[in-house]
Amino acid sequence: MKGIEKPITPEDTENGNPMKQQGEMKHSGEKGTEQTTITEMLASHNTLLKELKSLIETRLSYDETKEKTIEKLHEELKLYRDNFISQSQKPIFIDLIMLYDDFMQVLSVFDEKQDMTKEEIAAMRHNLHTIKEGLLEILYRREVTLYHKHPDFLDYKLHKTIGTVPTSIESENNQVAKIVKPGFCWNGKTLRPEEVIIKKYRKE
Repeated sequence: MKGIEKPITPEDTENGNPMKQQGEMKHSGEKGTEQTTITEMLASHNTLLKELKSLIETRLSYDETKEKTIEKLHEELKLYRDNFISQSQKPIFIDLIMLYDDFMQVLSVFDEKQDMTKEEIAAMRHNLHTIKEGLLEILYRREVTLYHKHPDFLDYKLHKTIGTVPTSIESENNQVAKIVKPGFCWNGKTLRPEEVIIKKYRKE
């Protein structure tokens, strides 16, 4: 025989309805599953953010290294270019400077000539000066210029001593007595030093 189901009494209600308890347990289980899902999603997002951060840092580091490499390569190429230009053009500049020296010598000879008329000397001097200025212009366009400064005393970076004259005044020792040939510089550096005669102190 089937057992007779016991009707629900107020005591059962106070002690807890079995159906209600089942509903509460089911609701509690669903809530726990939902919390677990949210936790997993947050963990997944955190992992993704960490990976993204790592990727950005790696990329920035790569870009910085790449930029430094490019800058270094650019500097090396510039240095190579400057050295190549210096070695290839310097002999040409020296030859032009020597030609300039020759013209200056010819000019000094004309200044001392007495067997030519003043008109002839003036015309020849004018022509030579024109050629001289043309040479200086050629050099100038290639950033080769005459010295702008002429120190009163010997400067080993700027001068080349080709002779000395005695002096009895000690304070005049190494003083430039005469500039024989002018100095030239190229890009701010000495190309051909100024050839000078200096004074040398000697006790009487």
